[in-house]
Amino acid sequence: MIFVSTLDCIPGKVDELREIIKNLKVPEDIKIREFLTLFGKPDFLLTFEAPNEERAMSFVLRFVSVAVPKTSVGVSVEKM
Repeated sequence: MIFVSTLDCIPGKVDELREIIKNLKVPEDIKIREFLTLFGKPDFLLTFEAPNEERAMSFVLRFVSVAVPKTSVGVSVEKM
């Protein structure tokens, strides 16, 4: 499954968020497609693959101490 998350950094937590991203240990069953910093809001965009919603949620929860995540399931347009 493909997931798309946006991360809005909590004010004053930018340095902590950068440290988390820099030292991020990605589980074997998670595949990051892209992790982008954005010019404007939201601050970051993360697209990744996970086997199910539960694993995706546990991965995204790594960021909640420093950012507000919003995550959606992505479906390829070709599959519609």
